[in-house]
Amino acid sequence: MKQKMKEFNQNGIILVFYQKPEDEKFSFLVKDNEELTEQLLNSVSTKRVKEKDIKYAVRGIFEKIEQNLLITKNQTEMNNPIVELAERVQRKFRESIVTRVIGKEGADHNPTITVEIEFPDGRIYRARGINQKIAKQKASEKALAEL
Repeated sequence: MKQKMKEFNQNGIILVFYQKPEDEKFSFLVKDNEELTEQLLNSVSTKRVKEKDIKYAVRGIFEKIEQNLLITKNQTEMNNPIVELAERVQRKFRESIVTRVIGKEGADHNPTITVEIEFPDGRIYRARGINQKIAKQKASEKALAEL
């Protein structure tokens, strides 16, 4: 018995569903992209589907791919906002920004951290996040928007 295959193409990404002989379910992979295949397999709970459910799986998988690509694209286009802000301030003022954690609320397992970033000229930008890194990134993004 021959292996069954179905291919779906969206934006140049080819998703392949294949069925091994004597198997009722289809598995999937991203053609010519082992890394993306592995990321997808790690991010979904259902790794094999019946033939009647392939169209739903395809839609969900392409949505996941699109979200991941958008995140990757945004990260590539814009450096880490904390680093970008520090570099810009250094060039403009010839001094560094100062970052401080000014508050922590909530339980240890679910805190909200408040961070402030101070410019050499005295301007202060505050933000909150579920951890210090996220709070710093948000405050940096606010500051970058005003620079």
